[in-house]
Amino acid sequence: MEKFLIIIFLALVALGIFSYLAGKFHWFEHQPSDGEQPAEQPADQSEACCGQHLVCQKDRAAMAQTEIVYYNDEELDAYRGVPADGYDEKGLAEFSDVFYTLRSEDVMGWLNSLRLRGIELPDPLRDEALLIVQERRNAVQ
Repeated sequence: MEKFLIIIFLALVALGIFSYLAGKFHWFEHQPSDGEQPAEQPADQSEACCGQHLVCQKDRAAMAQTEIVYYNDEELDAYRGVPADGYDEKGLAEFSDVFYTLRSEDVMGWLNSLRLRGIELPDPLRDEALLIVQERRNAVQ
């Protein structure tokens, strides 16, 4: 029984090594021959997502941006370090004023800006912001 388990273990290790090498060196990817045309790539990935990604490429690009962009919300810097459930009515009103004046396509960038500035979105607005982001993703697909 021990020999059988050792053989199975070694076979799994060998399969893992083979899979790693096949992925690294692209052994099983189709390469077009001389007579074949390569598959056409979309002209501009930044315009719209193809719908095949779990996370939208545009969202990923917005979240990867490291430069802080302000959306006429400089006053929100005063809330740096405040937990999402620690806002009073005045703070919630300030966030609401900015949030409800944003275009839906700017919400992801605004959320990234808040993240880069160390500002947490108040809990009452979080679900609505995520809903807008999800709706934009679904509209593109």
